[in-house]
Amino acid sequence: MKNEKDIIIVGYGAAGAAAALTAANLDASVVILEKQPEDAHYSSTRMSGGLVMGADDADAAARYLDECSGGMIPAEVSRAWAEKAIAVKDWMRSVGIESVHMAGGWYPKLDGFESIKVFGPLPKGTNPDEVEIELPRPGELTFKFPLPFGNGQLLHDLLVEAVDASDSIEVIYDCPVSELMTIDGVVRGVKAAGEYKGTTFAAKKGVILACGGFEQNQEMILNYLKAYPIYFYGSEANTGDGIRMAQAVGADLWHMNQMIGRAVGHFAHPDGRELTFNISLNPPGYAIVDKHGKRFANEHLQAVSKANFYYELLHYDADLLDYPRIPAYWIFDKRRVEARALSGGSFGNYAWSKDNRAEIDMGWIAEADTIEAAAAAAGVLDPAAAARAIEDYNQACKFGSDRFGRPADSLIPIDEPPFYCMPVYPGGATTNGGPRRDARARILDPFGKPIPGLFGAGELGGAIGMLYPSPGANLGEAFAFGALAAECALEI
Repeated sequence: MKNEKDIIIVGYGAAGAAAALTAANLDASVVILEKQPEDAHYSSTRMSGGLVMGADDADAAARYLDECSGGMIPAEVSRAWAEKAIAVKDWMRSVGIESVHMAGGWYPKLDGFESIKVFGPLPKGTNPDEVEIELPRPGELTFKFPLPFGNGQLLHDLLVEAVDASDSIEVIYDCPVSELMTIDGVVRGVKAAGEYKGTTFAAKKGVILACGGFEQNQEMILNYLKAYPIYFYGSEANTGDGIRMAQAVGADLWHMNQMIGRAVGHFAHPDGRELTFNISLNPPGYAIVDKHGKRFANEHLQAVSKANFYYELLHYDADLLDYPRIPAYWIFDKRRVEARALSGGSFGNYAWSKDNRAEIDMGWIAEADTIEAAAAAAGVLDPAAAARAIEDYNQACKFGSDRFGRPADSLIPIDEPPFYCMPVYPGGATTNGGPRRDARARILDPFGKPIPGLFGAGELGGAIGMLYPSPGANLGEAFAFGALAAECALEI
């Protein structure tokens, strides 16, 4: 084999960067092999909100993470994450990233919730002691816009700067990896594809797979996730490569049916592209109805970005033999359109217009003088039922009490024309399933034995089960297991 390093890292997002920086700090030589070209390096980290989950109490955080996992993650794996989480703020500072406390966990009902602290990265030169943040209510993620700090582009830039500053880390872009190379059952390197086809890279200590999930692989989505279609706004490079490579050397898989979910917008652009967007219901009023025009859940969960609203969209009607909430329809009025953009766009792919007019003109958002007409134009099968649903909702606003349990301060009527209706689908940022790993980030075979020389980090088999623990949990997990993978590979 050629191009020998101590550590080979496949994928350059938060997990890959954390693994590389940790390994370099331990005097190891590192190469990161990134599938995308440098001028189009849009990792899920870069396309994320940039928040990072930490904690202030390892015992409490371990209990909370264990409850969120729904039994899908062994307690010792959650414990390993929790122990890294209490140090994540200091770890970020050690690589030049200052941060500020911006939110907490999602689920106040669960034991250990109070230990979760979510941090937002700060621009270079910003003193965190001088930053004032008005924290959202427990279990919510709502800020006054524009967001004061914290976004994926900023976090990406700071990580890239830290990696570039290390003489021990080499980054090779536009270098997809097609195969893991083994010698006597030990993973000793990788085989590249694309422009580097035929090139092999040897690892003295280990290979760390940090190359994302399968959110852009429709066959895997259809066969593994809980419904179909489901759309993602994460990296276009995440097509399940690492999962297949790990399987080829005997890896077991876990929680392949799990993802970080919410309602998303998905549209066909006039140029032929299909684009998926995170959407922002706030500020109210808002309501979401199913294909038949009926409200079905507490939309406030979606409005404050809780990932559990996604479960409400997955209902299957055994009589109709259909998913009546795929798509569902978001209904609102001119006040929401005039307040701000409905989406932050898709980084590197599409810039959403500030006044929403371009998207209305393309037909992504139906506009009409009545609720019924807007619902009909958007595709609701019973637009009259949608109009009645909004009448009922407006009555609930009048009395300050909603049958689905919406908070009173979210009950703002939808009564100022023109009215708007937009289809929404189950979707989100990333999948969570992939190669099973242990508390040291070692990838395991179906009998629970580590595959020598192979490690995993980030959303490729991330340690996230039934409930997404907090805003930024995926990035916090990526930092934790990226570091654990490097430490274990180097026998620290």
